[in-house]
Amino acid sequence: MHDTQIEDWLKLAGGKENIKLVEHDKGTTTLALKESTQLNMSVLASADVVANIRVTGEHCHLVIRDESSLIYNTLLGMDAWESTGTALQEEGHTKKNRFSILHFVSDVFRPLMPAILGAAVIKILLAIITLMDTYGSADSSALMDSQTFTIFSIIGNSVIYLLPVLVAISTAYRLKSNIYVAASIGGLMYHPEMTMMMSGEQDVHFLGFPLVSQPAFYTTAIWVILTICAAAYLEKAVERWSPKFSKGMVAPFLTLLILVPLVLMILGPAGTWIDEYLPEALDSLVANAPVVSVMLLGAVFSLMLILGLHYWLIALIINEMVMNGGSMVIAAMLVAIVGQAGAALANGIRSKEPTSRRLAFWATGTALLGVVEPALYAVNMRKRSSFYAALLGGAAGGLYFGLLSVKAFAMVGNPSLVSLPLFIEEGSLNLLHTCIGVVIAFGVSGGLTYWMAGKGQKRGQGSPKASID
Repeated sequence: MHDTQIEDWLKLAGGKENIKLVEHDKGTTTLALKESTQLNMSVLASADVVANIRVTGEHCHLVIRDESSLIYNTLLGMDAWESTGTALQEEGHTKKNRFSILHFVSDVFRPLMPAILGAAVIKILLAIITLMDTYGSADSSALMDSQTFTIFSIIGNSVIYLLPVLVAISTAYRLKSNIYVAASIGGLMYHPEMTMMMSGEQDVHFLGFPLVSQPAFYTTAIWVILTICAAAYLEKAVERWSPKFSKGMVAPFLTLLILVPLVLMILGPAGTWIDEYLPEALDSLVANAPVVSVMLLGAVFSLMLILGLHYWLIALIINEMVMNGGSMVIAAMLVAIVGQAGAALANGIRSKEPTSRRLAFWATGTALLGVVEPALYAVNMRKRSSFYAALLGGAAGGLYFGLLSVKAFAMVGNPSLVSLPLFIEEGSLNLLHTCIGVVIAFGVSGGLTYWMAGKGQKRGQGSPKASID
């Protein structure tokens, strides 16, 4: 979008002073205007501008296709906008606040999707090769043992490995804060000495506060996003009162000196408490109420992924394998991931935007094959209805698994359709019940999402408005 085109949009809106709110959602930027009479309709004829002008009662909205968020970011960066558009419009205020957290996280992840999806395809291909090797001839293991396969595996995992840094940069870019400071925060746990300290061989304390030996917990996306949000707020506050000679220096200094240690002092004890009580509670629940536990895990596993609590399931899975020869927790993880895939597919079918449809369909495929991040963060978190539907789909599949005692008989990182052979048990119908549970989770989450999205579209169509395309 060139500067001249931005000027055309501003002319159409009646000037910067006629804009009181700028919002971005689903590939469009909406300008809420103060006076519809100030619209300069002649721009539509004289410039290469396609507009969707919606008038509802006294309110006027100018809707612009802006899939790259370039118009939105440009308008927010203009001085005139900063001084006149800080107040939220009354209509939609409650809705925006209710959905802001999920929607913001989704917006952070969307620019990362090309890299994540590209790496996901590599991981899926490698998983298929691994599965073929496991059930193929013994001679085929030469590729698996080669350094070439290892390097390809590293390439496929590199994006997920560096995800905290990428998330930090994306968050800072969206908040217009220092992306280099953000990248430094996101990569904190990758420092070799920090990694060595957090290896679990010794207790680690920082300023007297215990730090749990789960480095990945501190670099979970949600904690990185919240930290960068706090850093952006601190940066703007400090820059306001900093003298000119120190601008750009004091804020990064205070962020690294105060904010990062503060986050560690909050997450450290929280992680220590989780480490002490969560595995024991889950182990007791699985042992005493397997049906309820699998149903609950099918529902909340996605939430555990978001909060970084899924790392504590590893010990429970190992204990299950040793004691019972199979794991119901892995089965619950499978239906939770499939539930996200079903909701993503329904979102893609319902969406009218080509970019969103493509992303949803790709995210569905990668989730079914074990890479759930695109479906979870970039698709389903944009709408509360689809996010909740995915959780309910996981619960429905988990309930079926719990009633039929479905288990996986080998360890796997993220279970998927590729890992279905791990559910084969000779002389039983375990694999058949696994397939049925997967269909239930996919169908419930997809059906609920499709139905609720349809209701939302009908409500939108029922509101009085006038549109000029």
